[in-house]
Amino acid sequence: MKETSVVAKLGDDWCDVTADRAEDCDLDHLALAAELSTEVHPAHPFFGTALEVIAHRLSNDDVLCRHRATPSRYSILHLTWSHREEIGGCPTIDADGEWRDIVAYENAVDAALGGSAPNGTDLSGAALSGAGRKPERGPTGQPREEAPRRPS
Repeated sequence: MKETSVVAKLGDDWCDVTADRAEDCDLDHLALAAELSTEVHPAHPFFGTALEVIAHRLSNDDVLCRHRATPSRYSILHLTWSHREEIGGCPTIDADGEWRDIVAYENAVDAALGGSAPNGTDLSGAALSGAGRKPERGPTGQPREEAPRRPS
């Protein structure tokens, strides 16, 4: 990944699909958008929303998308790679908001998994509980009251 990429701010676990392929990435980047399009079903909050996959996580099936109609809005979705239309809350929306919200979510994930919060912040185990996270938003950008969550 190029260090000039905005995705580089998320850390080494992300591969920027808009830049040169990272040495440790063997994933077909064109397949990411195709799988996302396949999995998003009519009942999914992002059905009919134009999403551009800009990065994927190297350690799991998360993709980072930019909303074409609202370029300042980003979402992290977790693909299942079922190669079919999903049901229920899949693909899950792990984070949704402006760039600073995505960075804050990633910092919380890193802190929860690594046991330490950035800048000495005490997250008190709530890093991934959803507490303090902005509510997920539907295709129009309005907060969703009943947003799907990945099972704990």
